[in-house]
Amino acid sequence: MKRILVAPILLAVALGSWAFYPKTAAAPEYMELSMSSDGGKPTLVMISPTGEVTEQKLTTKAKGDYRYRALLLVKLNELRAQGWTVAQMQQTKTSTPDLQHPLLGPDVVSTATYLLERR
Repeated sequence: MKRILVAPILLAVALGSWAFYPKTAAAPEYMELSMSSDGGKPTLVMISPTGEVTEQKLTTKAKGDYRYRALLLVKLNELRAQGWTVAQMQQTKTSTPDLQHPLLGPDVVSTATYLLERR
């Protein structure tokens, strides 16, 4: 009688332990949000996880140096409400001299890039 019960018990233990085996997590999605400015009105570029690119010129009536950053922050808050988190942020400022007009100041392009992640 004991030998008959050993096989079903071992089978039940094996199936029970397999139910608690760790499952693979879903692959995270990534999106890029970038704002670049070359002295004029900045451009907000969003690259979705599917590869769709949307470009939007930012406009505001607010005064000050940080008026466009406020619009970027509003967009980041909207995306955070949808479940996105900032995985990485990079800010660059590039200065390129104008060879045709050497007496004028260099062209300065500043870019803020956010890599967003959703699991």
